[in-house]
Amino acid sequence: MKKTILLLTLVVVLLGISLAYSIRLNVLYKDDDFQGMILRKMDQSSLSRMNTLYERFLNHKDDYLMIIGPNIDSGPIITNINSNGKDIVWINDTSRDVFTNGSVEVYKCRQLNKSEEKSGTIFSVSKCQGYSEDEIKGSIEFPKSK
Repeated sequence: MKKTILLLTLVVVLLGISLAYSIRLNVLYKDDDFQGMILRKMDQSSLSRMNTLYERFLNHKDDYLMIIGPNIDSGPIITNINSNGKDIVWINDTSRDVFTNGSVEVYKCRQLNKSEEKSGTIFSVSKCQGYSEDEIKGSIEFPKSK
């Protein structure tokens, strides 16, 4: 019971920090909305924004991105990617998708990976706390344009 409460508290704190960080970036860039921080389509402009986050991480700069995955007949899967330029927190939230177990997976990692495949560009994280150095976690794919 105590572990469940601790885990839920950790998730709420991380989501609160992500929200505060989003608001800070919004004020910093003087946008009136969260344009560019919330991706709803897996298209080329979204890939460009994800590449920007990737480059900023390589240059040790902070960034934040929320990706709301496309769906047909269930709730969305939401991926939050929050980086301070040194570490990256990758959160996979499937709690709204009726066809999953409704889990929220949180990975705190030191490496952001990018690979080009035939089907598209894949981003993932590795060197995560609590996992082996080479274990890949939290991947997301942007399909090639047709």
